[in-house]
Amino acid sequence: MKKTLLPALMIMAVLIMPDTAYTESSHDHHDHHDHRAHHDHNGHHVHEAGGFEIGLSIGWVRLEEDGHHHEEEEHREEGEHHEEEGHSEDALGVHLHIGKRLADEGILSKVSLGIGGEVIFSEEEHYGLMAFTSIHPWKGLVLSIGPAVEWAKHDGEWESNYSTHMEAAYVFDIGEIHLGPVVGYSTSSHGEHYSAGLHLGYHL
Repeated sequence: MKKTLLPALMIMAVLIMPDTAYTESSHDHHDHHDHRAHHDHNGHHVHEAGGFEIGLSIGWVRLEEDGHHHEEEEHREEGEHHEEEGHSEDALGVHLHIGKRLADEGILSKVSLGIGGEVIFSEEEHYGLMAFTSIHPWKGLVLSIGPAVEWAKHDGEWESNYSTHMEAAYVFDIGEIHLGPVVGYSTSSHGEHYSAGLHLGYHL
């Protein structure tokens, strides 16, 4: 798992550095707000659509897993087959991501791409690494979907599964940050989980 997470963190750093360098060089010639934001025709404060955004979500997660992992050892010991029971658990979840809009204006300005990671502090450790596409259809509404790989520790052994991760958030801009509620859903061949919490984002 660590061998996979390290390249992902390096990708995040590479994505951030070019934009940071541009911001620092522009600071000598423009006011702080000139290169990060502008005002629309009504005078409203608007962030540049082409910038990077780093986000953090934290909240409640409901895990719903099938009984394969929890009954497998019992099956081996008893030597008999019976209907497996599922496992449910509530836990704290933390999700971190970085994304970028595809354009400053036009239809592509409503689309962003990014990568993210997730940790669920459940009884059995859960981690996730994902790529995502986000759509910004209306005001602060953000809809995201993408493929993911989830790792979970069962009976002392790490197992990985492909999953599909979806999120919906509604955020409000407060200066250089945005804040709002977020809900998520992830499904794989071994179960699913639901989440609800608070999203905090920062415009780089």
